[in-house]
Amino acid sequence: MLTFEETMALGQAQYQDVIDRLTAAGWPTVFTQTGGMNAALEVRLDGGFSLLVTDAADSLAWARAEHDGWTVGLYAPENQYDGDCMAFVVSDDSSVAALEELIRGLLRSAASRSGA
Repeated sequence: MLTFEETMALGQAQYQDVIDRLTAAGWPTVFTQTGGMNAALEVRLDGGFSLLVTDAADSLAWARAEHDGWTVGLYAPENQYDGDCMAFVVSDDSSVAALEELIRGLLRSAASRSGA
């Protein structure tokens, strides 16, 4: 049986290309679990806001071969995944390019709503 750390390292390895690409785009990304060993990618934004990235219909698949689309949720600092997300977007496209476009669109939309 794998330890927690070993399990997390294996999960991260599955998405390392995504983590590297998002981080290079200016969105520092880590592989995480949101409780109950539900996998996700987490992006910390300025001001304490964050993005939670999962599969289109569920938590992030632990095996990349089972990955299916993307959901990106935007969370305010006070909610940190315990409350409702401020906004979310979904795509059935599993590519990293599609994820980047989802993030850009979500952040543009959130900025326009806040008047920034």
